[in-house]
Amino acid sequence: MIINFKCQKCRKEFNCDIGKIGINNETLRPDFEKPIVCPHCGKRTLDEVWLTEIGQSQMTEATWNP
Repeated sequence: MIINFKCQKCRKEFNCDIGKIGINNETLRPDFEKPIVCPHCGKRTLDEVWLTEIGQSQMTEATWNP
């Protein structure tokens, strides 16, 4: 699954293949099969990126239509 993020460090938007999306039952946060990788800054955590408006739509589609 490709999701659009914005890096909090470099402020650039990028698409990232995060693989399958699951939900962590303890934290209720998304779990990604693959790491988030900013092309400028490298590996990022979910707390180090923002979901863009496009990314929010992509996440909704992925979780409602697995």
